[in-house]
Amino acid sequence: MLKKWKKGHHLDPQREKIKEDLFGFKRTAHHGFPHQPSALAFDHKLKLMAVGNKHGCIKVFGAPGVEFSAWHNEENQIMQLHFLAGEARLVSILDDGSIHLWELQAGKEDKRVQEWVKVVTHQLPGRPGMNQITEVMVKSTNNSIWIGTESGGIYPLSLPSFEPCDGGLIHQDQVMQSIPEKYKTGKALGPVEAIEEHPTNSNLVLIGYSRGLVVLWNDQTKNVEKYFLGNQQLEAVSWNSNGHEFMTAHSDGSLLTWQLTDNDVIPAPNIPYGPFPCKAITRVLWKTSKTQPFVVFSGGMPRANYGDRHCVSVICGRDHVTFDITSRIIDFFVVCENSGAFEDDENPEYLIILAEEELIAIDLTKEGWPSMTPPYLSSLHSSAITCSAHVSGMSSQVWQKVEAAAQRANLLDGRNKKKPHISLDSRWPIDGGVNLVAPLPERSDRELLLTGHEDGTIKFWDATTSCLKPVMKLYTSYLFVTDGDTIDNDGFEDEYPPFRKIGEFDPYSDDPKLGIRKLAMCQQTGTVVAGGTAGQVFVFVLSDDAIETSLTTKEVDILHERSGFTWKGHDKLIPKDIHLSLEPGYQVNSVVQCKPPAGITAINVQAQWGLLGFGTSHGYALFDYQQNKCVLSQCTLETGDHSAMDGHFTRAKSFKMSLRQSIRRLRGSFKRGKDGQKARVSGRRRNYRRGDMSKKLQEANAALVDEEEAPGGAGTGTWSPAGQRKVEARAADEGMSGMIRCIYFANTHIRDTVSLSPTFWIGTNTGSIYVYGLDVPDYSKRQELEVTSIIGKEIQLMHRAPVIDVTVVDAHGSPVHLSSGKTSNGTGHGSASHHSVVISSEEQFKVFSLPKISPRKKLKLTAIDGSLVRKVVHSRFNSGTNPDYSENALVCLTNQGEILLLTVLPSFRPQVSYPCIATNNPLGIGSSILTTTGQGFYLMSSSEFERFTLAVCNVVEPKCFVRVDPATPITPLPKTVTTEAVVQQENEENNRNKDAAPTSPDKKTPKKEKREGSVVVAMTTPSPKQPLLGDSEDEDDDSEHFAQHESVLEEAERTLAQLDVGARHDSDDGDVDVDELLGTVAEAEINMAN
Repeated sequence: MLKKWKKGHHLDPQREKIKEDLFGFKRTAHHGFPHQPSALAFDHKLKLMAVGNKHGCIKVFGAPGVEFSAWHNEENQIMQLHFLAGEARLVSILDDGSIHLWELQAGKEDKRVQEWVKVVTHQLPGRPGMNQITEVMVKSTNNSIWIGTESGGIYPLSLPSFEPCDGGLIHQDQVMQSIPEKYKTGKALGPVEAIEEHPTNSNLVLIGYSRGLVVLWNDQTKNVEKYFLGNQQLEAVSWNSNGHEFMTAHSDGSLLTWQLTDNDVIPAPNIPYGPFPCKAITRVLWKTSKTQPFVVFSGGMPRANYGDRHCVSVICGRDHVTFDITSRIIDFFVVCENSGAFEDDENPEYLIILAEEELIAIDLTKEGWPSMTPPYLSSLHSSAITCSAHVSGMSSQVWQKVEAAAQRANLLDGRNKKKPHISLDSRWPIDGGVNLVAPLPERSDRELLLTGHEDGTIKFWDATTSCLKPVMKLYTSYLFVTDGDTIDNDGFEDEYPPFRKIGEFDPYSDDPKLGIRKLAMCQQTGTVVAGGTAGQVFVFVLSDDAIETSLTTKEVDILHERSGFTWKGHDKLIPKDIHLSLEPGYQVNSVVQCKPPAGITAINVQAQWGLLGFGTSHGYALFDYQQNKCVLSQCTLETGDHSAMDGHFTRAKSFKMSLRQSIRRLRGSFKRGKDGQKARVSGRRRNYRRGDMSKKLQEANAALVDEEEAPGGAGTGTWSPAGQRKVEARAADEGMSGMIRCIYFANTHIRDTVSLSPTFWIGTNTGSIYVYGLDVPDYSKRQELEVTSIIGKEIQLMHRAPVIDVTVVDAHGSPVHLSSGKTSNGTGHGSASHHSVVISSEEQFKVFSLPKISPRKKLKLTAIDGSLVRKVVHSRFNSGTNPDYSENALVCLTNQGEILLLTVLPSFRPQVSYPCIATNNPLGIGSSILTTTGQGFYLMSSSEFERFTLAVCNVVEPKCFVRVDPATPITPLPKTVTTEAVVQQENEENNRNKDAAPTSPDKKTPKKEKREGSVVVAMTTPSPKQPLLGDSEDEDDDSEHFAQHESVLEEAERTLAQLDVGARHDSDDGDVDVDELLGTVAEAEINMAN
C-alpha cells in the first residue's frame, strides 16, 4: 500500500532523514512459554538452561534478562539438547538424525553481546531409519560425545569436530561376546536406552539396552568390565555419586538398585506404586544428600486408577510427594549444591520440570518442598487468553501499590483462600550470564501488560524490560456460582500415591461464561475494569485498608424494555450471596450485570471521575461506580436487526448478501471505455441516508464528500494519494448494527471553544459516533451530587464502517490528557489548545474540529483491495539524534498484517509501512496490541507473545553475555570446520532434497533471515567458489594456497600468543581488539602476496 502512496511524489531527502531517526521496525523479544517444547538441557557450571521445540528453535536462559535464541535452518523437531559444561557450547539432535554443535560467539553488530552460532553439523553414516538416535551422552571431559541408536550401535565422536573416536563403532556383537550363553536367545539387545558415565572414572560407561541388559564398558580397553542381566524392559539408568552402585528404571514401574561388586544376583524390584500393574518409569535421578538420598522419577503410576496422570515423584526417606502436572512431562533435572563434585554429597536444592505447557520449579531445601514462580517462561495460556491490554507510563507510586497488592494476592487461590505449598522468597537457581541492560531506576515509570482469560482470571505482567515478569493474578470466579464450587482440590492429599496438584496450566473452565472479553486500566490510580462473556462487568480499585462488605450486583437494562426483542442467548451468571473480607490491595468495588447478558464488546474507565463506560452488541451504558448507579444507557439496535438476539460477536451476514454486495462493488468499480478497456468509475459515490439523520448532519457529510473529491481540495491538502479507492457505503441491515466497538473519555471542548468539559464518546459497528457532555461534581461533593449528561451529539459516517478508535488531539496531533485537557507534552493554551477529534474506522480516517464537530480532513483506505484497519493507536516518537525533537503519529495495523504510520495534523501524510504479521495468521492479527510508546505485541502461538518496536529510541530487547570460566579447558574448533562450510554443506543438501522431492505448494520454505538483538544472526551462504582470505579468484594451485594460508594462521597465532589469554573474561578495557588482529593478518597476507 505504501508503494501506491509514494507513486508519483517527490521524496524529500531531509524528511527521509528525519523519518530514519524516528521510525524503525524491529522484532525485539519473545514473551511467554515456547510452543510445543521437546527438549531440555542444563549446564551446571555456567548455570544455563536450554529449551528446544518441535519447530527447530532453541532458547537459552540464565539469570532474569539473560536470554538467547537460535534457529535451525530446517523446521525439524529437536529431540535432545546437551551442553558441553562450562564451554558455552551446545549440541542439538534433530528428528532427521542430524547432529549440530552451537557455540556462543560475540555479536556481529555489538561485540559485547553474544549470540549462538551453529559451527559444525554431522550426520551418522548409513540409512537414517537404521541409525535413529535414541540416547546421547557428553563425556565430562567434553572431548567426546556418545551417540546411541535404534539398532543398538553406539558411535563415539570426538568434540568439537564430530570425527569418529579411536576404536570406532561399539556394536552389539562386541557386547554379546561378554555375556553368558543362556542370555543369548538369538534376539537382538534392542535400542540403546541409557548411556551414563561413571562418576569418578571417565573411562567406565554404563550402557543399557531396551531388552534389560546393562554393561559396564571400559573405553580404554574397549571391552565389557561387568554385565547386569535384567528381566524387564529397561527405561533409564542413574549412578549414585559414590560410584559403587546405580539404579535402573523399568517398563513395569519398578526400580532396581545394583551393586558393582555383586553383578550375579538380580536385586529385588522396588515398585513404588505397586503391587498392582503400573506404567513405565521413563526417567530416574539418584542424588545423595547429607541425610537421605533423593530419588526423583517420572511415571510409574498405577495403570487402572491413575494411568492418565502426568507425575514426577520425589522420595527422600519418609518424605514422599507425587507432583501431579496437567500436561505431559518433557524432561526434568535437579540443581545440586555440589554438581560435578562427586567426592562430596550432591545435596539437591531445586527440581526443574519442563512440561508440555509450563515450566515448574520446586524448592527442595524448604520443608514441604514448596513450588516457586519462575521469573520467565511463564505460562501465559494457563487458561486460554481471551483479551489483553497494555498500560504505558505507570508512575512509580502506583507501581509500588501494585507490588504491595501482589505480595498479598499471590498467596491466595481462586476461592480467596491461602495457597498451600508455595514459596515467594526462594532464590532462582538458574542465574548464569550477565544482563548488560542497566537496571531500572527506582522511580522510573513502568509498563504493564494485562491478559484476560477464559476462566475469569486477570493476570498482570511487568513488561518494562525484555523479561516478562509475572506480577499477580485477580480472580472473579469466586463471586459467582459455578460447577467447581463442590470440587475439593485437596481431597486426595491423604490418598496414596500422595498426589499434590502443581502448576498453573488448566485448560478447563468451570463455566465458559466466566471468560474476560475486555480490559482497561487507569494508569494514574491503578483501577482495573473488566467485562465478561455473560455481560458481567467488574471494577477493581487499589485500597490500603481491609474492608468487609457484602456482594451486591447492579443490573443495567440496556434495552429499556424494548418491545419485539427476545434474548435467545445464554443466561447470566448467578452471583453468590456471600460476605467478603477483602485484604488491602485490589478489592472488588462494583459488579455490574448487563441486561440482556450479552458479551462486553468495549470498555473504558475514567477513575478520576469515578466513571465506567461499557458496551455490548445492543447498546452502551455509563456507570458511576463511586455511587454505584447508572448515569445513562442507550440501545443502539436498528429496526430489523435480529442477529443480536443470540449473542454472537461476529457480524452475521448471509451468503446471498455477501455475494450480492461483492457483485455490486465490482459493477460500480469498473465501466467500459471507448477503447473497449475497463476504466475506473469517477464521480460522486452513492449516499446511504438514515431515516433519523438530521438535516444538518446530511449537509456536513455532503460538503465533506464534495470538498475531498474536488481536485486540490482542502480535504486532502496539496497531497493526493494515488492508491486511494472509492469506499462503498454499507447497507444498514448487515447485522450486529448495534455493536459497540470503542469507548472513550476526554476533557475537551464540546460546548464552546473556551471551557473544557468532561465528554463521553461511543463508536458503533455501523459508523455512528455518539458524544455526551458530562457534568461531574467537584471532588468534595462527589458523593452527594450525581453525574449528569448535559449535551448529546451524533456523527454518522457515510460509509457506515465500524468505528475502531476515537481520540481527541490538539493542533500538533498530540492526544489530549483525559483529566486536565492538556496534551501529553504539557501544553494547554495557545494553538495547541484547539482540539480536534480523530475518528478511525475500518476503511478510513476522519478529523472533525471541536466543538462544532465539522469535518476537516479524511484519508480513505480501500476495502476493495482487502485492507481493513484492525487496531489503531496514537503514539509519540522521539528522535534518535536530537533528544529535543519528537513527533506524534497514528499507528494502525491492517487485516493484511501490515503496520502503517501516518501523521494526522496539519494533514494526513503516510510516513512508513512495515510488514509485521503474516496474512495467514489471524490469531496474531486479532490479538495484537499497539502501545502509545511505539511498541507492539502479538501472539505467535497460544502461549507466546512476540514483541516489536516501531521507534528507534524505544527498543526493549535482551542484551547479555556469558562469562566462560578461564579454568575450563576449551578445545578449539578444527581449521577445516568453519561456519561457512557448514552452511554451504547444508545448502547443498537442501538443494538435493528439493530436486529429489518437490515441495508442496502450501508449505513455505523457511527463509534465512537476519534476526536482530540477542538472537542468532543467520549465516550468509558463501559462494562455492569464494576464495579464502588473500587469494585471487584465478588462482589454481591449491597446494600453494594452503601453504600460504597456513603461514598466515601461524602469524595470527604468534600475535595471539602475545596477548593476555584471560583478557576475554575481564572488562571491555581488556578485550582483544578484533579489528587490530584482522588488520595484522591482512598485512601479513599482503606481504606474502608481494
